[in-house]
Amino acid sequence: MSSIVKCLLLGLALLAAKPALPAEESDPPGRVGRVSLATENTRLRIGDHVAQGGTALNWPLTTGAILQTGSGARSEARIGSTILRIDGNSEIEFVEVSDGRIWLRLHGGSLLMTLNHAEQAAETTLDTPDGRLRFEAPGIYRADVAGGTTAFSAYAGAAVVADLGLPLHRGERVLLLGGANRNYLLGAAAQDAFRQWALDQDQVHAAPPNRYVSPEMTGHEALDRNGTWHETGEYGAAWFPHAVPAGWAPYRMGRWAWIPPWGWTWIDQAPWGFAPFHYGRWVRMGGRWAWLPGAYVARPIYAPALVAWLGQPGWNVSLSLGSAPAVGWYPLGPHEIYYPHYRSSVRHLRHLNRSHNPHAERIVSTSPPHAEQGRTHAHRHRHEAVTVAPKQAVRSATPETPAFRSPSPSAPPSVPRAQGDGAKPAALPAVTITAPATPPTRPSERERTVPERSVAVVAPGGKPHHPSGEMHRHAAEPRPTPLPRPVTAVPAQAQPATLIGAGREAVSHNGRNAMPAKPREEPRERARHKPGPAER
Repeated sequence: MSSIVKCLLLGLALLAAKPALPAEESDPPGRVGRVSLATENTRLRIGDHVAQGGTALNWPLTTGAILQTGSGARSEARIGSTILRIDGNSEIEFVEVSDGRIWLRLHGGSLLMTLNHAEQAAETTLDTPDGRLRFEAPGIYRADVAGGTTAFSAYAGAAVVADLGLPLHRGERVLLLGGANRNYLLGAAAQDAFRQWALDQDQVHAAPPNRYVSPEMTGHEALDRNGTWHETGEYGAAWFPHAVPAGWAPYRMGRWAWIPPWGWTWIDQAPWGFAPFHYGRWVRMGGRWAWLPGAYVARPIYAPALVAWLGQPGWNVSLSLGSAPAVGWYPLGPHEIYYPHYRSSVRHLRHLNRSHNPHAERIVSTSPPHAEQGRTHAHRHRHEAVTVAPKQAVRSATPETPAFRSPSPSAPPSVPRAQGDGAKPAALPAVTITAPATPPTRPSERERTVPERSVAVVAPGGKPHHPSGEMHRHAAEPRPTPLPRPVTAVPAQAQPATLIGAGREAVSHNGRNAMPAKPREEPRERARHKPGPAER
């Protein structure tokens, strides 16, 4: 037997002997953080994106994210109940944010951490260039990295400098001097302007525990000061935002960004706009939008956006300046099952939906995403819920573009103000959605994308198309009456939403919530070869 054949047989034997990974290991983390305070010189790098200044607000913080602050630019991040306050001229890396661990690395500057729960404290590790801090109890801790030295302080709680096995108690500070002997100095916990600023922030945002949502729901702290809770007989607790602009709807004023491992992720621009867009459902009550957190869960599961998508590449909306392909979406309503587009296990699906549907355990275990045909979403045909974006607005990917619009049956097209002082109003073309007049033909596998008959409009060449396999179980529904409707713009006082890294009209569909496909990477120029000394 030849050596090549022996190697192949050995390789096959090793593959057969290797145990298969459980499905749960492919699930994305259920725990994420968010940027909860961003000033002018705040800079966030996550995936292929960079968010600067106030636009970094509400971006999710997950494994690999790096948050930087410039001179005098203090910032804040939260991961569930944990608060991270970052001084100016600092850089913190989120090495790992998963269900079992929070691993942070301070590359430079100062970081104040408030760990409010014992379980979270036990799962958290802080690295610096000169040492590692582990936490043995909830408390308030600080790390300073400057001038080649590292210092750890404890204002409350108890921790251990892992490299030295040195305990750190309340009121103490240890300065690591480095060197072969691992010298250090003990003193009192640092007291300065940064510490005072953190104390002031605690006073401003102090609030009693919220009994409707878990403290481990990232973004929960912004709800009580920006809205009102009401008990409802049908849905349980409901949260109403205090003030929203005219024409506001969930997932309308913000932006989309492709963030691995989830894919398209909603970034809302409201100060409170994290928890209501990554957990829970939305409902219309008394002419107002209300957010439903669902049944109380100790550690809720994060979702990139709880929406249903509609539209497909090539489908058009009629514009006064021509026609353009469109894509749209609307929030999921009460009790509706969320089928994520990213890879996940049945266990993950159960955890995502169990607090909103008492039958979620059975539904996700026995029914594929397109099952339970004939049932429609609560917001599918509501003009005040559906948001549509023409392709050219998606391509522009700039916050100034009046991109996201509501199909309103009566309101005339409005003209939003342009951004900036003294700018002239930006003209906005009227938009109507046209339904096909003849039964749609079955598309090819390449064309099968985000299907919704309510916005199934004119396909290339004038031939109407409509994919089979409706997302969220709509395949057998009767087709609605054609709905030619004008589309009004997002209110001028609110910044319209955009798609970050978009301009890629391709949309994918795998039988789950269909959504725009991952942006294709633009070709990069090859670096020109510079001859070395030997080549000159």
